[in-house]
Amino acid sequence: MSLVEDAYRRAVDQMTVADKFQRMHELNAWARWNIGQRIIEAEGPLPDEVLKWRIALWIYGRQPEARRLIEEQLARVSTRGIPTVAEPDELDA
Repeated sequence: MSLVEDAYRRAVDQMTVADKFQRMHELNAWARWNIGQRIIEAEGPLPDEVLKWRIALWIYGRQPEARRLIEEQLARVSTRGIPTVAEPDELDA
């Protein structure tokens, strides 16, 4: 293991369960924000409710049942119908 990995593991080992949960929550929020920024960069501003479901579609869209449910919600919240959604791989380009 590297020095950085050793230091990281020591820090995590010293965290309480509540600390670990808080860290997980912060990382999840950061990841969702990051995905949202990529969607906005690719497609321009979206209403918050639409962006929320677009992020969910980006994360869970490869699962057919999840995709169907999320697209239903997108249709409900979008005045333009279901927006065209860039696949995660397309946002990497």
